[in-house]
Amino acid sequence: MTAVWLFTVSSIIAGLGILFAFKRLMKGLAYRIKRNEFHFKGLQKDQIRFFIQVGLIEAVPIFLIILGFMFMGEENLSTASLLLPLLIILAVIIFSLLQIQKTKAEVMEVASSLNAEELSYVKSLSFIGYMTVLGIPILAIVAIFLV
Repeated sequence: MTAVWLFTVSSIIAGLGILFAFKRLMKGLAYRIKRNEFHFKGLQKDQIRFFIQVGLIEAVPIFLIILGFMFMGEENLSTASLLLPLLIILAVIIFSLLQIQKTKAEVMEVASSLNAEELSYVKSLSFIGYMTVLGIPILAIVAIFLV
């Protein structure tokens, strides 16, 4: 049971932490667009800062996943005892997806004055947000099914 909860806690920390960093990135992007300071050098700095934050945020969840794999196989678990952790992880995933969509919609509303290339940059940033937020929770779901 310990391994399952380690996987669950790791997905909560990673999902919500990276979501927070992504929302800060997108709010900074919206601020740049409002002030007509949309240039790629500044955006590259923001994106580098975001990836550094993602790396720092994911350090603890990766450690928890390694601990979870170490504790795996100690106990026999029923399917019912796995249901609550899976529901918590799915709730984190759904919440994160909805928040990313909401943040993307807010930025796209502000970004109506941008050209097509700049709009595609904003859209690609949202896809990066999806993938970084969902990485650890999906790994946790797979690990729970391995228990």
